[in-house]
Amino acid sequence: MSYQDEREQLLEIVQFAYNVDLIRMSAGNISSRTADGNVAITPSGIKYHSMNAEDISIVDLECNLLEGPIPSSEIPMHTAIYRNISRAISICHTHSIYGMVFAMLQEDIPLMNVELMVCGAPIPVAPWASPGTAKAGEVTVDIFQARPELSVILLRQHGLVAIGNSLDQAFEKAYNAETGLETFYKSRLLGTPQPFSQEQINEIKETYGI
Repeated sequence: MSYQDEREQLLEIVQFAYNVDLIRMSAGNISSRTADGNVAITPSGIKYHSMNAEDISIVDLECNLLEGPIPSSEIPMHTAIYRNISRAISICHTHSIYGMVFAMLQEDIPLMNVELMVCGAPIPVAPWASPGTAKAGEVTVDIFQARPELSVILLRQHGLVAIGNSLDQAFEKAYNAETGLETFYKSRLLGTPQPFSQEQINEIKETYGI
């Protein structure tokens, strides 16, 4: 089968993510399920500013390369999520600044603003797992399975991973998380930010149908 449509759609989201600094150089990776049950994913080592659709790799759910260049080193994590989390149609793994900052602080992120709310906050920090390993997939799968409302996890001393029911949604979750984390960080520089009360949470959910 031809994967041209999937490659072009993925490249478009890659460009969006690159332009807003969710991914840089070749750090971070984005993937999506294909119509035939395989995975389209960004390649290893190709800089995002020069990437084209033919550079997108196609792999199966066991990490076997089907087409294209060598896939991202994070393919074990992506495929583990796809094998175990049916609601994950696309994945956006970023090395965004504030995601990395809070992943290094190793503290769960409370429900501080609406941007974090739509990500399923409080956002947990996963146990340590070396990037590029099967264990990175295991620790993320464990959390996503335990919390079906959650769409974003911080990877300890590493970055952020967001899942969605489409490429657009996975990107939006990652972007919302980074915005929520940035404002949380800056508010802590100025004072002591207060998380939403349960009453406020209920009111927002009722208003927006979250």
